[in-house]
Amino acid sequence: MSNIKKILIAVDGGPTSEKVASNGLQLAQQLHAELAVISVLDTTALMSDGAVTPDELAAILKNDLKNSQQLLVDNIFKDQKVWTFVENGKPVDAILKVADEWEADLIVLGTHGRAGLSHLIMGSVAEKVIRHSTKPILIIPTRP
Repeated sequence: MSNIKKILIAVDGGPTSEKVASNGLQLAQQLHAELAVISVLDTTALMSDGAVTPDELAAILKNDLKNSQQLLVDNIFKDQKVWTFVENGKPVDAILKVADEWEADLIVLGTHGRAGLSHLIMGSVAEKVIRHSTKPILIIPTRP
């Protein structure tokens, strides 16, 4: 693990993001690695009620995501230098793309521990990242 210089932490803005981020931070501090946080707005699932266009809705939601990510960064990372990415699109694709472009050596993400039918229908982002990543991955279990 000593060749890990850059760690990309994927967070979804949900209540488990702090646990995932703080685990990623601890690892980065131990390895003296650079840190980045990525949040992805899943635009594939966006529907509009007609009052705003899907693009306007995406812009509003992306801004909310940026704000919640900034709160997380301020809370967890404090004075630590952190790169931040807020992307639109499919979460799996965006995480893998940023990991490649930023040249991350490790991806850290959480799993919601869903099982059964909901897992079969949706498939988890963590599972798809594991299946398609060429980089090492650290999964933080976030079930309560």
